[in-house]
Amino acid sequence: MLTSYIFSLFLVGVVAQPGTNVDILGREAGGDYVQSQATLSLTPKFAAFQCSSIADLSASSRPVFTETNNGEWECSSMLEYSETGHTPSLFIQIRGIEPGVWSSFRVKLNFGSLLSRQVLGARAANLIHLLVGTNTPLRDLEGVLASGRELEITFDDVTLKYRQERLDPNRFNLFGSKKLSPQKSAPNPE
Repeated sequence: MLTSYIFSLFLVGVVAQPGTNVDILGREAGGDYVQSQATLSLTPKFAAFQCSSIADLSASSRPVFTETNNGEWECSSMLEYSETGHTPSLFIQIRGIEPGVWSSFRVKLNFGSLLSRQVLGARAANLIHLLVGTNTPLRDLEGVLASGRELEITFDDVTLKYRQERLDPNRFNLFGSKKLSPQKSAPNPE
């Protein structure tokens, strides 16, 4: 187990949590690609009260939760942080196709200073843990997001993709999708 731990650290540049089966799929242009199979689903349910909980207490606008008659729903929020020059922000959009179960999400990180990278990276990582639980194979998800390293990771029927937006080194998108039951299919968040 120690050998696989050291091997994953060497190849991926991040540490996989012990107890997960990690396979390296490939590496391109500074991106890390990891696939992991968890033994049981630890993905928590998502509802309107979780949507309101993602708000920053100092934010002037509150998250918006909308639900349709057929059970589909969306939670969206924009968090802006005051800073001189470039205004850092975090846009969040979470969608579900049945009550309590998210199917896809998008988190747009608009970085400013180095400090905003740390703050937004931490906020985004906390949101990921709210949605998928803490059973991610990356030990330092917060650091990976703040560093701007592109990644693609699959675990526990969840796929996360983190990509730089076009040619702007300060803007990144984190897409998440969840493999759902065969009766329902998740829309592509991209």
